[in-house]
Amino acid sequence: MIKKKDTKINCNQYILEALLKSQEVLSVEAQNHIKTFVSTQKCDDGGFLDRSGKADVYYSVFGYTLALILDYELDVLEERKYLKSLKGEEELDFVHSVCIVRCYFLLQLIELRQRSGFPSSKFLSISFAKDLILGKVVKSLKSNCSKLLWDIEEYVSEDGGYNHNKKGAARSTIYANYLMWTLYQDLLTEQEVLDEITDANKTLQAANGSFANEENSADGVTSSTAAGLIMSSISESGEIDKTKEWLNQMLSKRGGFMAAQEVPIADLLSTTTALLALKVSEENMQEYAENSVNFINLHWDESGGFFGSIADMTCDVEYTYYALVGLGVLS
Repeated sequence: MIKKKDTKINCNQYILEALLKSQEVLSVEAQNHIKTFVSTQKCDDGGFLDRSGKADVYYSVFGYTLALILDYELDVLEERKYLKSLKGEEELDFVHSVCIVRCYFLLQLIELRQRSGFPSSKFLSISFAKDLILGKVVKSLKSNCSKLLWDIEEYVSEDGGYNHNKKGAARSTIYANYLMWTLYQDLLTEQEVLDEITDANKTLQAANGSFANEENSADGVTSSTAAGLIMSSISESGEIDKTKEWLNQMLSKRGGFMAAQEVPIADLLSTTTALLALKVSEENMQEYAENSVNFINLHWDESGGFFGSIADMTCDVEYTYYALVGLGVLS
């Protein structure tokens, strides 16, 4: 029997709440400008555009999430046809398989939101906490994605985690562990399974508290360290003080976080993942608010979308998603 531990934070619900908060600090004009950009990234035949201008299920995760939060109307039947066409492909890798499952989850929420007639702010506040996931969403997800969920289990590693590069690997990767850990949270999997995935991260933690995707690394990277901190904080497993200290060493004077010790400039993805992890670990976010909000705003383009860094000024739905999460975390 699937059990839910109510005392634990649901990470994706936490992110959705941050996205909703971001709308409260943006003007209606700004919200519409961002919504217009998101509409330009929508593919006619389903899904959202990648950096090369083609429909991609990875980018569709971010696109569907933004569509839900921004009340952007979607033809759910058309989107499901797009996902079904992907499920028919013979060799789907770990990441794309997880993304398809995540997209089905989001489309179910979008469909229920659109049927309700409520804006996302009201729909999520009255429904998300009331057995919505326990009922319609999880049941539908397991029905539509049962084969994918079984196929994903082939990527279980010997340490009890997951490896996104190789089936049956000796060691897991932080990236794969985080993707599966958050997915299993939404599927209301037993806490023991989540803790086993978190425990697998320990071999990927450096002595300085950071996390990397390879074991025995002398130093980690910000996004992996943020993922490790989120899982450790929510699972209440491991020492997190060193990890938070390392993340804070990545903070630049302008309010952004750098991806690693040797990287000279901060970027949007590293900044938001670090801020999210620090917030989940109950750090005082007022210390970051002004500078980090200014940093995020510097990455807002006249198109309405956000770009990743001054070294890569191409806007997409992924960076726009991260920008809004960051603003919500700081609000």
